[in-house]
Amino acid sequence: MFNLATYQGHLANVDAAATTNDKGDRFEELCEYLLTELTGVEIQARDALMAAEEIDLVLWNAQTEEVLRPFENTILVECKNWSAPVGAPALDNFISKMRRRSLKTGIFIAANGVTGDFLNGNNNNGAIDIIKTSLGEGIRVIIINRNDLDNITSLDDLRNLIKKRYCGLFIHKLFNN
Repeated sequence: MFNLATYQGHLANVDAAATTNDKGDRFEELCEYLLTELTGVEIQARDALMAAEEIDLVLWNAQTEEVLRPFENTILVECKNWSAPVGAPALDNFISKMRRRSLKTGIFIAANGVTGDFLNGNNNNGAIDIIKTSLGEGIRVIIINRNDLDNITSLDDLRNLIKKRYCGLFIHKLFNN
């Protein structure tokens, strides 16, 4: 059961991490805690290493959580606790991981968001353009940033965020609050 104090403790652990590796590990732990609090979601792998790539989180989605019904049973999650927005190459890499596994919906959690911006007319620049292009293939990537994480106080907040970001993909408003 979601516990706000536990969640806020995870946020504090992210902020207190001293090294780059610790910052990444604490960020993944935060994301894992939050997502696995949703009904029917279980962690199946963390930092799953394959021959040429790593997947931060692999989730099982029993599809009992209404907001995750558009997602497949397997959900890939990428966690980037970077000090700057994530660029197109990293997002393209994540989408390629999804594509190789025939997955259509994933979650990309980037502390400082991603580059590019639909809302300000910057339609063909950065990671946002990768997301827009992948929609043509039926691939959908939900973007969550640190500001979003800081504003979550309940699972309903997370559910509403996922709904807003999922629907926003189709009208090119990924970050419109």
